[in-house]
Amino acid sequence: MAKALLLSICISLIGFPLWVAKDPHPARGLKRALLAVVAFNFFYIIVLRVIVPRFG
Repeated sequence: MAKALLLSICISLIGFPLWVAKDPHPARGLKRALLAVVAFNFFYIIVLRVIVPRFG
């Protein structure tokens, strides 16, 4: 489980910029990338605080 959590960070750091790089407007692409990173971090905090402790 720990490897999957660490790997998800690496995938998000590479995946989000690749995903928003297709946007023709640089400012909007940057906003979408930042929003995606913030949303991922929020989800990651929930996973670490709620789900991981249940695995023991």
